[in-house]
Amino acid sequence: MLRKELKAAYSAISISFDLWTSLNGHAILSIVAHFINKDGKRRHIVLGLCEVVGKHTNKNIAAVLVALFRDYRIVGNIGFFIADNTKLNNTYINAVLRALYPKILAKKRKAC
Repeated sequence: MLRKELKAAYSAISISFDLWTSLNGHAILSIVAHFINKDGKRRHIVLGLCEVVGKHTNKNIAAVLVALFRDYRIVGNIGFFIADNTKLNNTYINAVLRALYPKILAKKRKAC
């Protein structure tokens, strides 16, 4: 049912995420989708509370995000990412973008 609602979203789906370490030492990544549904209502849905296995590298975190986006089939409908102000978030988001859209970050140089 949630996949159908996401697929029918009226707006692009913005993603907020945050990573923290739980009291028992597990790295937990929370992922929330924000969008306008087909009825014009704002929706905020928790897509997952996922454990990140291994170090907090852009590769490990991006792998969790990409797998979740593919599972929910929202890859082509992601609009914005919302995260706290850590500088590492840019590396996580760039890793996700490279995985989902390999050509998006390629810079083309033109002759003057």
